[in-house]
Amino acid sequence: MRCVECFFENQSGARRCRICGATLPEDTEPSSSETQAREVPCRRGGFFSFETLITPACILVAYVIGAAVITLAGLLMVALVLTGLAPEYTDTNRDALLVGGLTVLGIGNLLWRMLCEMVMLVFRIHEVLADLADKARALIGLLATRKGT
Repeated sequence: MRCVECFFENQSGARRCRICGATLPEDTEPSSSETQAREVPCRRGGFFSFETLITPACILVAYVIGAAVITLAGLLMVALVLTGLAPEYTDTNRDALLVGGLTVLGIGNLLWRMLCEMVMLVFRIHEVLADLADKARALIGLLATRKGT
């Protein structure tokens, strides 16, 4: 039996709460609101219920692939200049290619990370709101039990 003061789950048939000492209600059957609160699932559904989102995992995969492509492009630009495989470029163009490659390596990866984080933020907000909704349902059930006694 749950204490209406501290919400501790006591043994059935107990008259006082083991934690706070409050008098427990005498009825041994759970109230209808407590039964309903227990029946409300606090877990998210599966794949086909659209309660579990798969997009965050897809964004993570896209981030890893995008970071690899950006890094390879930057390294390729730098390698073209350092190995001399770009003879058609003038000295000024080679310097620009070198600076561009280093910029893509540093700033390109940073901007890609920030973009993916902004998209993930939307999904994190959704997860937090869903958890709050589950906790609110449970709290409403407990408050209804307390009010009924």
